[in-house]
Amino acid sequence: MIPSRDGTETDDDRFTIDRRSYVKAAAGAAVFSALGIGSAAADDDYDVLEVPAGDTHTITLGDGDVLENTLIDISADDARYQIDANGSDWEIRNVGVRGVWDGNDKVEPLIASVPDADGSARIENLYLGDGATDDTYPGATGIFVSPSHAGTLEIDRVNIQGYPDNAIYGSSPGNTNEHPATGSGGEVHITNSFAADCRAGGFRVGTDGSYVENCVAVGCDRNLWGFYEQTQVVDCDFSDGQIGDVGTGDSQWQANASVTLENTRFETTVEHSGQVVDESAGEPERFDPEDVDGVPLTAQEAAAGTTESPADEPRDGDEDESKEGPSESLPKAVVIDGTDADGASAYSFEVTEEVEVSTYRDATVNDDAIVDGTSVEGTVEDGIDAYRFSGDLHAFALDGDARVSLAYDLE
Repeated sequence: MIPSRDGTETDDDRFTIDRRSYVKAAAGAAVFSALGIGSAAADDDYDVLEVPAGDTHTITLGDGDVLENTLIDISADDARYQIDANGSDWEIRNVGVRGVWDGNDKVEPLIASVPDADGSARIENLYLGDGATDDTYPGATGIFVSPSHAGTLEIDRVNIQGYPDNAIYGSSPGNTNEHPATGSGGEVHITNSFAADCRAGGFRVGTDGSYVENCVAVGCDRNLWGFYEQTQVVDCDFSDGQIGDVGTGDSQWQANASVTLENTRFETTVEHSGQVVDESAGEPERFDPEDVDGVPLTAQEAAAGTTESPADEPRDGDEDESKEGPSESLPKAVVIDGTDADGASAYSFEVTEEVEVSTYRDATVNDDAIVDGTSVEGTVEDGIDAYRFSGDLHAFALDGDARVSLAYDLE
C-alpha cells in the first residue's frame, strides 16, 4: 500500500487525495464520499451536505480545485451555503442546491472570479431552481461574478429560478472607473442555460467578448441584460420580461452598452442607455427548462451528473471515445493528472468490480503500472494516467501533488 500524504497507511474505508481534486470546507464532512466511499447517497454517485438550521456551509475553491457531484441541502430553517471560487482552472460541476433560500438580505451565495487575464474557469450542470422565498430586490443572487474577474468564465447548463438579485450577475467585471468597485474586464460565456422569475436580470453580462448562447429566460425583470460595453446573444428565447426581454445599460452609470442579437426571439426591449442591435427572429419558441438540452431539472439530477451536454462532440479536455478501446464498457474513470505536479506522484487504489488502463483524456499510463485484477499501483510524472472501472473505488492513496478526479456515466 502506498502511504498517504501524511505518511500513514490508508484503510479500506478512507481515501486520501490532494485537496484540489475535490473540495469541501466543513470539518468532519465526508469529503470524498462522492467517489462512492461512505457517501450518504453512494448509489447515486454524489455526496449530500445537509446544512443544519441557522448554519452556513462554506466552500472555498482556488487554483485547480474541483467541486463536483454534490447535493447541498438547505431545507432547514435559515440554512445557507457560501461558495467562493477565486483563481484559475477551478471547476464547479454536477452540483445541486435543494431547498429554498429563506433569507431576505443582500448576499451572493456563489461568487466566481478568475483574476488572471490569461486564466479560465468553468461552472457546469448546476441547479439553483428552488429559488428564494423573498421576491424583493436586491436579496440573494444565483451566481455573482466578482469585479476582480479578468480571465474567462464558462457557465454551461445551469438552471436558476426565483432569485431576487439576478440569476447570473455577470456584469461587474465591466464596472466603469467611476464605479466604487472598478471591473477587471473578464469575459463571461453563458451557454445552454435557463433562468426564470428573477428580479433585476436573468442573464446579465457587461464586457467585450461576453456572450449568451442557446439559452432561455422567462419572467425576469430583464431576461437578458447587456449592462456595459458590447455583448452578443445567439440562438436564445426570451419572453414575459417584466421590464423588457432585452435590456441595455442603466440610468445610473449611463454606459453606452450595446447588445447584438443573432437568431434570437424576444418580445420587448428596454434601452436604459445604449442600444439593442437587430430585431427579433420571431415569436419566442421555448419557455421551460426542458426546452434546453442538458439543463438539470432537479438538484438530485444535477448532483448525479445524469444530464449531458447538448453537443455530441467532446469539449476540450473531455474524452475522445474513439480512443477508448477495450474499456468502453466500464462506466467510470479515475484520472491522475501529474502535468502540473512538483515531481512524480505515486498512487494505488482498489475497485470492487473491474478496472482497466484507459486513454480517457488522452492519458498515457506508464508500462510500469501494475494492474492486478481489481487493484492498481502506479506513478505519474509530467503526464496523465487514467483507468476505467466499474463498481466502487476505495483504498485510494496518493503520495505527491497530482490532481485526481472522477468521471461518471461514460459511454
